[in-house]
Amino acid sequence: MQLSIIIVNWNVCELLKNCLLSVYQQTLLSADEFEVFVVDNASSDGSVDMVKELFPQVHLFANKTNVGFGKANDQVLAYCKSDYVLLLNPDTVVIDHAIDKLLSHAHSMPDVGVMGCRLLNLDHSLQRWTGGAYPSLTNVARHYLFLDLLIPEKWRPPSLYLDRDIPTDVEVDWISGAVMLLKKSALDGFIFNETFFMYGEDMECCHRLKQNGWRIVYSPVCSIIHIQGASMKKQEGEILLSSLKGLRSFYSMLNNGKFVWLLDWITLTGFFIRWGCYSVLSLLRRGRGYKEKAISSWQYIQITRKIIKQEMDTQ
Repeated sequence: MQLSIIIVNWNVCELLKNCLLSVYQQTLLSADEFEVFVVDNASSDGSVDMVKELFPQVHLFANKTNVGFGKANDQVLAYCKSDYVLLLNPDTVVIDHAIDKLLSHAHSMPDVGVMGCRLLNLDHSLQRWTGGAYPSLTNVARHYLFLDLLIPEKWRPPSLYLDRDIPTDVEVDWISGAVMLLKKSALDGFIFNETFFMYGEDMECCHRLKQNGWRIVYSPVCSIIHIQGASMKKQEGEILLSSLKGLRSFYSMLNNGKFVWLLDWITLTGFFIRWGCYSVLSLLRRGRGYKEKAISSWQYIQITRKIIKQEMDTQ
């Protein structure tokens, strides 16, 4: 067994089907050299039945509740027969034998505990959320407050997210859990800290492995399409809240809780700036998606305000 693939799904049946089709069509490993696990987090859209009918070779785990991304991955790790475990989002599409290229490249670097690759949008443009540096007040401010427009490149802090197409392998602090190749032997019997429901768990995992001497590498050796945020569009309430809480929780863990309040206000200010800009642009340039971005920014303003209120209520 050369590779174990884990896909955690929640209510994206059609995307999951396309993802699995691409895995089996684009992977050159023989059928007995790789295995696929699908963990379904209580979907209501027929995802479980679809997998049973179309992909009987998949090891299917159907949870009765949505246990979160981290816990769902962890629950099948013990069943994985390979030392290489690939975490793959259901909203990904494998192209150009990417899995084989990534696995082969990882074999050439045995001291790498986590490896990621280029992620592409549907139009094959580069997606920026592949990995980057640990969150700090300076790089969070750089990201949310558009400081790249004001600060010369040589003075900018390391980017929270990879902000350009990098042509060679580079060591980073963290790799996105959307496509994450792990060495099982580098783990202590679990992948993610399950206190992270969704988001931030990939940063914590990489930090833990890095502390244990493993390298974290982003490689452009291959590309995988990622239809980012497909399942998050269906989320609401506390689950949606976790999309911001994840990074915040990891920052707090990394900095012993210092200046978390300032991180919150930087985030809130950034979303207000976005909301204002997108609202104006939606009036000047109709039909270009700015209205939707303004609505999304306002939604995240409310989420951030809720996080700040929760923090104030606990003090």
